[in-house]
Amino acid sequence: MNNANPFDFMFPLSLEKIEILKKIEENCSNLQFAWLSGYFWNLAHQDLSNLKKNKNIFSLEKKKIDNHVITIISASQTGNARTLSERLNKYLNENNKKTHLVNAADYNFKKIKDERCLILIISTQGEGEPPEEALSLYKFIMSKRAPKLNNLKYSIFALGDSSYNLFCQAGKDFDKRINELGGRNLLHRLDVDIEYEDDYIQWSKKLLTSLEKIDMFSRSSNLLKENVFIDEINTCTKYNPGIAKIITNQKITGRNSTKDVRHIELDISDLNVKYTPGDALGVWYQNDNNLVQKFLKLLSINASDIINIKNKKINIVDALTNNFELTSNTKNIVKKYADITQNKFLKEIASHEKELENYIKNTPLINMISDYPKKISSQKLINILRPLTPRLYSISSSQDEVENEIHITVGVVKKIISGCLHLGGASGYLSELLNIDDPVKIFIERNNNFRLPKNTEAPIIMIGSGTGIAPYRSFMQQRDNDGSTGKNWIFFGNPNFTEDFLYQIEWQKYLKKGLLTKITLAWSRDQEEKIYVQNKIKEYGKEIWSWIEENAYIYICGNASKMAKDVEKALLEIISQNGNMSTEDSNEFLNNLRLKKRYQRDVY
Repeated sequence: MNNANPFDFMFPLSLEKIEILKKIEENCSNLQFAWLSGYFWNLAHQDLSNLKKNKNIFSLEKKKIDNHVITIISASQTGNARTLSERLNKYLNENNKKTHLVNAADYNFKKIKDERCLILIISTQGEGEPPEEALSLYKFIMSKRAPKLNNLKYSIFALGDSSYNLFCQAGKDFDKRINELGGRNLLHRLDVDIEYEDDYIQWSKKLLTSLEKIDMFSRSSNLLKENVFIDEINTCTKYNPGIAKIITNQKITGRNSTKDVRHIELDISDLNVKYTPGDALGVWYQNDNNLVQKFLKLLSINASDIINIKNKKINIVDALTNNFELTSNTKNIVKKYADITQNKFLKEIASHEKELENYIKNTPLINMISDYPKKISSQKLINILRPLTPRLYSISSSQDEVENEIHITVGVVKKIISGCLHLGGASGYLSELLNIDDPVKIFIERNNNFRLPKNTEAPIIMIGSGTGIAPYRSFMQQRDNDGSTGKNWIFFGNPNFTEDFLYQIEWQKYLKKGLLTKITLAWSRDQEEKIYVQNKIKEYGKEIWSWIEENAYIYICGNASKMAKDVEKALLEIISQNGNMSTEDSNEFLNNLRLKKRYQRDVY
């Protein structure tokens, strides 16, 4: 029981102390009262100073505790780095480590100087570039403004594709630069190929061991549970996909177009799936059975063969249909096949890097095997192939408008080599191999770095070419459903007006309705001089700048190495000319727009 005096809450002194003060009061002069006043004030001041000092100590302790946190940064392009970051976050929490999981786009990179332990899980895209969401962090780290990181211990898990020349280059760049700034390796960088599961498990265990060895991390049950990636809405995931059904497969380019672009609609009424404009649809495809049979025949492999994949027995036909890439040739495959066959021509090609690059660009895998067939075992074939990975397509619909459907815009990859037509694995599957009501394994890949502004009055500028128009269709449907009053301007480019104006009727409808404020088109083949989207960007530079001054959001969707780079260069010229800025200042201005989410790109 609490035995405190019931009057204590009314007075700062107990009744006994008040009685003592009264006795002192009876025998004191005014001068003595003044002296006592100063005496007690001094005591009170000392107590306040001690309290303040204690608060400062507490603040330092708090800061010290905060430094116990392990920051995990996810820098993902297709979702793999994001998934691994979530797994690492959970794993470390289960082992009593305090973590802070954050997307690279949301990371306050200027605070990196305060970090004590940093784990970066990063993919590489395009020509050795960091993923879109990590660009601001990358530019800051590589700049002269980057701080010294002498107190930082870090580790990098780099994801890549060894068929590209600059394998895991983004991870290598970050590792080199952080080391230059004084950071020390907690665990040496690990570069992994597309089949990374075993590597990740071993790396995560070694990482935990390294963390255990340093005494700056205290065990605590009070773990930070922040996780910005957990998706509790969708039950369909990359490794647990849902089954949707094809309800529309419509060619939306003209008869004489050089492109075959399909508008594909899928029924998701039986799935618990939610998506937002800007998200992508992941599709697990199957290889054409005719192609599978060609492989078996050329390599003299029996269709009844059973192989081992990660300690699981599976029929070779099923494996080639569902588990391995058959439409992409790579340098590693050529080298491995040359070793198996001991073919002199292939071994010669494999020994010269430039010749090898040209060879894989112009020689599909099935053509190479057809040119140099060899009887090999089914297990040897599997050992040289790449695992099949899902393809991601920008969603071209708003769920608020189409409800139980998902729409995608698919450019069918077609190549005619040696008189034979070769289709892309996923695009060929979606466009040619599936019929209405056929099932497709799908999942939603969230893209929080390509989102409409929350302010429905904000103007937006959408820039894209080819199938890069897909997410803008979802944007317009969403803004229409939201009753948005913000201005909307789209720049779109393709070869020909009559053959390649994707969703033409819909854009005209939005323009007539007043929802679409302005549409600017670039047709590269309709005149002698080729006109691209970036040319139109420069032409309308002053007007674009005025929209930027009105706080417009700018979006780019399309090819990363060509269109997106050319458009960004054009935007920098506009900013420099109209804002009277130097090259360095215009770069800084555009990067600030990126940080404010007013400059967003979905590139591939």
